[in-house]
Amino acid sequence: MKYDKFSEISKAEYFNKEIVIKCIVVGKSISPYYVPYKVLVKCLTERCSCTYKEFTELTIAATNPRILSFIDVSEGRVQTILQQALKLPCKKFVYSKKEVYTVERIFIGQIMGEDKASHDVQTAYFVGHGLEANTAYVMKGYTTADPFTQQVTHVFTGCEHIESSIETFSLKETYSHLQEFQVANPTADKILIKLDELYDTYARNITKIYGRFDLHLAIDLVFHSVLYFRLKEDAIQKGWIDAMVIGDPTVGKGFIASSLVDYYGVGEIVSGEACSFAGLVAGLQQFNKQHYVVTWGKIPLNDTGLLIVDEAALNPEMWSHLSRIRSEGKAEITKIRTAKTDARTRLMFLCNPINMTISNHSYGIESLLDIIKTPEDIRRFDYVLVVAHNEVKIEEINKEVKQTSFKHPKYLEQQLILWAWSRKVNDVVFSDIAIEKIYSSAIVFGKTYDFSLPLIQGENIRIKIARIAIAFAARVFSNKDKGRVLYVDAVHVECACTFLNMIYQKPVSGYYQRSQLKKLEEANENWQASVDKYIKTFAKTERIYKYFLTARTITSNDIMECLGVPKPIANEIISKLIYHNCLQKKHGYYIKSMAFTEYLKSKVFT
Repeated sequence: MKYDKFSEISKAEYFNKEIVIKCIVVGKSISPYYVPYKVLVKCLTERCSCTYKEFTELTIAATNPRILSFIDVSEGRVQTILQQALKLPCKKFVYSKKEVYTVERIFIGQIMGEDKASHDVQTAYFVGHGLEANTAYVMKGYTTADPFTQQVTHVFTGCEHIESSIETFSLKETYSHLQEFQVANPTADKILIKLDELYDTYARNITKIYGRFDLHLAIDLVFHSVLYFRLKEDAIQKGWIDAMVIGDPTVGKGFIASSLVDYYGVGEIVSGEACSFAGLVAGLQQFNKQHYVVTWGKIPLNDTGLLIVDEAALNPEMWSHLSRIRSEGKAEITKIRTAKTDARTRLMFLCNPINMTISNHSYGIESLLDIIKTPEDIRRFDYVLVVAHNEVKIEEINKEVKQTSFKHPKYLEQQLILWAWSRKVNDVVFSDIAIEKIYSSAIVFGKTYDFSLPLIQGENIRIKIARIAIAFAARVFSNKDKGRVLYVDAVHVECACTFLNMIYQKPVSGYYQRSQLKKLEEANENWQASVDKYIKTFAKTERIYKYFLTARTITSNDIMECLGVPKPIANEIISKLIYHNCLQKKHGYYIKSMAFTEYLKSKVFT
């Protein structure tokens, strides 16, 4: 079947013409309309030349553009509209509605990857009932003008649900070809070398960004993550990767991301500078001061797919609004209307450091704290890569590089991704050795990295390692049962651990170095004696202990009021506690370290 292009159906030549398009229902009205379909008409004009002297059944076809005139009108206007729609010569008549159409006001957008010339959302009407928002359809109808505003709109009289490329993926057709992604007798080094060679071809042919293996890999792993998996007896409800790249504006993170989206032919990239809650999650549109329509944003519209948010300059409140969608894969709006939909979307956020470069930070990873203020929102990232403009030599960036042949056909690269995306929860299997390595590695990571910057925490790092290991296994088509099972072995867990250490130990990130310094400071118990000696120089020692134990936030003004000391002494107390890592700066106040809290408990309760 030939389909009209979504980007063209608003052109003048389509006026009152039939159209057949593929589209996604972005949103729909809270309630549908009843529009007359079959009506009984009787003429009351004595000298009328009509044939409706007795009640006669007449039909208004769904293809009659006058059908839209019945939308948002009072009952008193219906008779006039009926006269126009049925072309009645009668000046006076009575009518009764025998049957009605159900008409839904909908918003439609392009299906990702179908018609890249248009990203507009258009208003339309569907003669029928039961369309689901955030769902793709083939729609048949015609283009016309709204009778009240003369804006271009569309009336659809038929629809058919479209199966996604994930649902139609056929392993039988591609299994033998996908084996070329495999690594013989795989080791972590072999897999990483293969990927390095692969990304070199990407750099030469499509991204034109050289010397950025970690940047290519960090973005590529998100493409190859799965929706669900099971770890031992636990069914993990969020298997997809949620990651971030923070880097100076010149490093090419956006160009690599957009190039891979275009090359793979899956996912979408949007600019975060203009992304509001309505743009990313959901919003309400109002009609005639009484009708509201929920329209879904980019994250739910890419459900089971992938979204890259470039220049993600989101405000702190926005990150909080994204909490549930990132943790559970559910988009929800609670305003005049409450609505909920699935949003199991692989996410990659690309950010610039705020008001400075990466090199301005002692540890580049701390630039994350300027972007996201709350630990729970930081915790949801599976990994954060930091990249700086000075990591690659100028000579490397500007050298002349010739194009080379791709290692794999473009079509197969897409099929490999669709294979990973189409795996169900029971199709992802870990070897016993892989599971042991995940748990043992989680303990090592928990002890190595400081959890005050909560990217790595002993409580959940095993899940993050598992997600990344699955993506590595998918990237090299590690499988069992002729491709039905995505098989994760110990070597893929080793790749995941190597990757995390690689991005966190490199100097521009400094997460490892920062953690080691924190661990060293915490291991030094002399601070307790020093703090104890200092506090005992004050007369009301017990009062000081109790104040700091009960205080959630601390400022010099609070110390002045609660302890009755002048401002210079309050500042001295804060300075002394900061020196011993007892306090940490948060916005315009300080919070206690865990070690300091335990110390205070020992003083108050013993």
